Amino acid sequence: MPYSAVAFLSVFIMQLVHIFAGKTALLDRAKHGRLLSACGGTAIAYVFIDLLPKLAKGAELVQTTFSGIIPYIEEHVYVMALLGFLLFFTVDKCRSSLPKKSSFYLSMCSYALFNFLVGYAVVDKDNPEVQPLILFTFAMALHLFVNGYNLSLSYGQLYNRPGKWILMTSLFLGWLLGIYISLPEAPVALVSAFIGGGIIMNVIRHELPGDSPHSLGAFLTSSLLYAALLLAVG
Repeated sequence: MPYSAVAFLSVFIMQLVHIFAGKTALLDRAKHGRLLSACGGTAIAYVFIDLLPKLAKGAELVQTTFSGIIPYIEEHVYVMALLGFLLFFTVDKCRSSLPKKSSFYLSMCSYALFNFLVGYAVVDKDNPEVQPLILFTFAMALHLFVNGYNLSLSYGQLYNRPGKWILMTSLFLGWLLGIYISLPEAPVALVSAFIGGGIIMNVIRHELPGDSPHSLGAFLTSSLLYAALLLAVG
């Protein structure tokens, strides 16, 4: 099977997650908390154990590619991770003061950008930040599940009708662009850094509020188990 088809299967799995994320309302609050915390723990383990260490190698590549063109370029991979974090932090703070519909479309813009970059990142089979693809897909699917569930909880039918289709389309468009336009490795490393920063902020946002139905045990267990798996596969 061509790698582009494998990448599309990865994107398709992540698209399905958006469809089913809002349908877990049948679970009670405690089960919701355990499920969401387990998803968040898995995603955060992936970022710290797999993605961020690989970004150190990406930083060397970025420095080699852009040395002499952009000052302090060796730090730009981490700047992109910071920008991903700050984008979602800003959206989270701003949306609470906006009317519901404006808040919804602001959230959609940020999450659609995130999904677009994820869809683009999986196409490059030489991109070490998303390989092995099965582990990246698993972690991203769980992370997108948490995003989708919380968007459904916050916006109801706005998410369940236009919202999830916007996010699903963003994943597909990212994949489609990646098929036809291949960026050099250095810009792809910057994209991966932005994704990592966004994941960190989203997981923190969902796990820290005192009134959220989170489960510390599920979060820690999933983090440690997935970290062990990532270390085992190297």
